[in-house]
Amino acid sequence: MTTPAAGGTRRLASGALTVAVGLTVAGAGTFLMMALSARSLRPTEYAAFAVWWTMATLVGTSFGVFEAYLARLIVTEVAARRTVHAVTGVLTGWALVALAGLVAALLLAGPWFSSELFAGNLGAAFLLPVFVVLAAAQALQRGSATGHSRFSGIAAQLSTDGITRGGLVGVLVATGHDSVDTLAVACCLAAAASLFVGNRLCPEWLARPHVRGSGVSYRPLLYLLIGSAGPLMANNGSVPWLAGTDAVGPYTLGAFAGAITLSRLPTQFVSAAFSPLMAQLARCVEQDDEVTFRHLRRTADIAACALGLLFVAAFAAAGPWVLSVYLGPGYRLGVGTLATLAAASSVMFVAVVQQASLAALDRWGVIAASWSCGTAAFVLVLLLPVEPLHRATTAPLAAVGTALVAMVVSRGARFRRPAGAL
Repeated sequence: MTTPAAGGTRRLASGALTVAVGLTVAGAGTFLMMALSARSLRPTEYAAFAVWWTMATLVGTSFGVFEAYLARLIVTEVAARRTVHAVTGVLTGWALVALAGLVAALLLAGPWFSSELFAGNLGAAFLLPVFVVLAAAQALQRGSATGHSRFSGIAAQLSTDGITRGGLVGVLVATGHDSVDTLAVACCLAAAASLFVGNRLCPEWLARPHVRGSGVSYRPLLYLLIGSAGPLMANNGSVPWLAGTDAVGPYTLGAFAGAITLSRLPTQFVSAAFSPLMAQLARCVEQDDEVTFRHLRRTADIAACALGLLFVAAFAAAGPWVLSVYLGPGYRLGVGTLATLAAASSVMFVAVVQQASLAALDRWGVIAASWSCGTAAFVLVLLLPVEPLHRATTAPLAAVGTALVAMVVSRGARFRRPAGAL
């Protein structure tokens, strides 16, 4: 006889595997894009594009807070057999408000980004807000798909993005039309194509935006927005900071950006479990099934720790060779730097599990406070009087480690979510 815990584990594994397929294809597209651009562009141009891509994903990922909250709201609405159009519309409306302010800020900063970070490529600077708009739409689409457990839609979106981006970059390189600006255009076109394909499998994400009248609390979203800086900085924040210091040459900067991308690819795969894990844990909360909840969280904790240890060992051993094959023999970093970057990703594996369980319990304030501590740790490390490359390498690990400790200490033994959390 199948127990609820065993059934929940199977559903979690199935959803995580489906999303992982999409992330694998998307990761392969990123790998191909960066490898081709590193060999085709001049070192200064490649470094500029690497910084552009890092900033684009950094800012675009900030809308993951809307993805997580929308998914959690939809699970509640579906469990109560209510329509999801109202909550989808209000999250879309709030996302548009945030997007308007962010796009305005990026446009105003465009000339500075161009001269200081993108090697004078003004087109890339003004394509950054275009990519962010598309990334925000992707996040809303994935949030809706997660809430409805349509993980094939997430996989289709991610796969289309990776395939299209890798293919377009390959064409640009083969025809000699590659530059920072044209590669940025390719990234935007790929994101647009992924939205079209994802919409075919999950059309419910489209709803008329509004900001009032839904009964949805804004407080969890505010907490998530406050806490979002931590994981964003931990993932990609070191690259634009290091570029802004002018302390390293283009080869070192390009190698560091490439190493960050490589070390974060496994984090993306582990994050594949976040959507199905959070959705499954949220259903356990809605059904008051504490046994299955704790079983799933414990299983995910063990798997994340084991994978993290294996990844640190593998990246420290093979990282220098992989980096030289990935970008070319001129791009090198020390083993210690690579091991530290891998350690940051490995700690993030475990932090993803903690955040999923806290989100299922609607403990949004704990998530915000934990990542705020992580952000503070990130900034403090960057202020240390040591060599800039060492600071850029250590800051992500300090941020993730601090946030993880705070989440574990704060989660306690409470199972039920706070009254009126949603």
